[in-house]
Amino acid sequence: RYDNDTLVRRKSICMQYNQKFETQAWFDAPLFETDSAESCYHLYMLHVSGMSEAQRDEVIRLVAEKGIALNVHFQPLPLLSLYKGLGYRMIDYPNAWHQYAAEISLPVYYTLSDEEVGHVADAVIAAVNQAMMS
Repeated sequence: RYDNDTLVRRKSICMQYNQKFETQAWFDAPLFETDSAESCYHLYMLHVSGMSEAQRDEVIRLVAEKGIALNVHFQPLPLLSLYKGLGYRMIDYPNAWHQYAAEISLPVYYTLSDEEVGHVADAVIAAVNQAMMS
């Protein structure tokens, strides 16, 4: 069970990211809440519409140059050796590949200040726009 302060802070961070990205044509807002469930906001999975795997890797590299660590949080199961060994092929799961190739996880931790959230978002916006032009 999460401490309420932690949940409130992480939700605030995620909503700040949404607000910063909402003007970008490539932004595909993450789903945090449905009629029956709400996220614990422990991840911010940024999906960039139309981004390739190579462009995603370039975004991660460009943002890292600014001292900010981004990550690829999830890999489709067919990329993992166990599932490859069982005969699963990535080509059979195009939606999973598309999601993986165009998604980056951003930092969401309790002590991240609002100023740092803005800095991360600005760096991501600049990097995505640069990578998508190449």
